[in-house]
Amino acid sequence: MEIYLLRHTAVNNPHKLCYGQSEIDLATDWANHFTALKQKMGPSLRGALFYSSPYQRCKQLAGFLSDDQFQIDSRLSEMHFGDWEQCLWTDIDQPVLNAWMADFANYQVPGGESFVQMHGRCTQFWDELLALPSDRIVVVTHAGVIRSLLAYILSIPLEKTFQLEVEYSSVTKITVAKQQGCYQTVNYINR
Repeated sequence: MEIYLLRHTAVNNPHKLCYGQSEIDLATDWANHFTALKQKMGPSLRGALFYSSPYQRCKQLAGFLSDDQFQIDSRLSEMHFGDWEQCLWTDIDQPVLNAWMADFANYQVPGGESFVQMHGRCTQFWDELLALPSDRIVVVTHAGVIRSLLAYILSIPLEKTFQLEVEYSSVTKITVAKQQGCYQTVNYINR
């Protein structure tokens, strides 16, 4: 089984808003990035099952790549930043932001969730995905979700996940050998 994790394309966020589970427009050149991703993925798209986060920035790409044949799963949502959603990062109360940065894995954002909570829903999705009979799956999601899944696959402590760079429009490929007890190999990250 081949599983491709795609991060959505760049967003239009000139003011550097915190936007985890907020809708935000894609950058104006999104169509060019969609086309480039489709070319990059090439034959890997054929016959694939497609899953998407429920946010427009992911659904739009999933629809383009799959001819609108994709499933939405809310567990693929980015981290919920609660009271910080749509705030400028510089406007967030500095002591509270510092507390989150000191322990982002466990600290629950006011009105939102912790990375550990997000990780729980992401890994539940992943375990269900591995049970599917499909040979090829494409998942269109967010950087936090991809980091969470890579941490799960590679047994990386959640505290280290921000050391994994996950760029806009990037592709991460995982190969799963079910005949070997569901052995998972990360073929590449951020391509």
